[in-house]
Amino acid sequence: MDFWTRPGLLALALNLLGAVAIGWSLLRTHAGDRPVWVLVVAFVSVAAWVLRAVLSFAGWRRAALVLSLVAAVTGAFVAPATDGLAIVPAAVAVLYLIGDPERPVQLGGAVAVACAALVAVGAVPFGSPVAAVLGEMAGIVLAAFAGLSRRQFRTTEEQAALLRERDLEMREEAARVAIARDLHDVLAHSLGGLVIQLDAVDALLEAGDAAAARDRVVVARGLAADGLAEARRAVAALRDPDRTTAAGMVAPAEFRATLDDLVAAHRTLGGTADLHVAGEPRPLSAGQATALQRALQEALSNARKHAPGAPVDAGLDWQTGRVQLTVSSPLVASRVTAAPLSELAASGGGHGLEGMSERFAALPLGGSVAASSADGRFTVTAEARLA
Repeated sequence: MDFWTRPGLLALALNLLGAVAIGWSLLRTHAGDRPVWVLVVAFVSVAAWVLRAVLSFAGWRRAALVLSLVAAVTGAFVAPATDGLAIVPAAVAVLYLIGDPERPVQLGGAVAVACAALVAVGAVPFGSPVAAVLGEMAGIVLAAFAGLSRRQFRTTEEQAALLRERDLEMREEAARVAIARDLHDVLAHSLGGLVIQLDAVDALLEAGDAAAARDRVVVARGLAADGLAEARRAVAALRDPDRTTAAGMVAPAEFRATLDDLVAAHRTLGGTADLHVAGEPRPLSAGQATALQRALQEALSNARKHAPGAPVDAGLDWQTGRVQLTVSSPLVASRVTAAPLSELAASGGGHGLEGMSERFAALPLGGSVAASSADGRFTVTAEARLA
């Protein structure tokens, strides 16, 4: 990624102002007592300085590079003959070359060394004092250090911009994952239940039991309404996560009621489930309560898909420093063998456990999810750590 930016109007104005000041000083102090060629070379250096500033502002970097080299070489060579005035465009060129992170620092360093050597060479024909020559060389050295400082500052800005961009990408990715996870949780529960009810309605209508079929339709309508309400809550949480975080703590009784509702809904859909609670319940954060609720919801949905009608055992174990939810269901024949899956079982995307793990891992105090198959049962264990 190219982080180079064109110089602003202020930088252009300062360069032009400095060039005008140096040009005026050259005319006023050296027009009569120096050879013409010295003035010509000095003004070439000033002109290259001006053009470099203009072309840099216009974005013509290659032409600006060439003009910087011209300004550095010509300015350094006649610096002793102009009492150090011409060292200014040379020093500005060195600063420009070293200070640009997009150019090799070795290029700017080589130009700085060449300028220092040219100052010494240019002093020989005019017998310039050693102190003056050393002062002009020091100007080149200071420009080189200023360029390094500028380069470091720009490099730091580039790194900060990269970090901001990566942070934004990570936030966007996290938002996409959260949307996918919440939509999966809502759809797997509500639409899965609708499929079961509609299958039952179809069977009842074929059997001529219209009254029972109507009862199933009423239950299906309630599932659809509940699913729509859950979808709205999920969207509201995604739109304003700070508000959700600030929702406060969830009381044990409220949390238990939510889990009981999920178990009751599972029974309404034709399933069999029992919830056992052990230990001393404690208040949970909104995130912890939601994670455990979604874990039970997903486990019950999976049981309806893959082990319809089989009894499900759910346990909530309050321990010191953690709360553990365990949901276990039998492995029916269709899950043990390669028999074809039912339409409902085939509707899953395989993201339930993945979404569960992501949700628990994102909890402030951490958590984990594990799934295992043993002794003819499929068990999901979700754990949230407590303060």
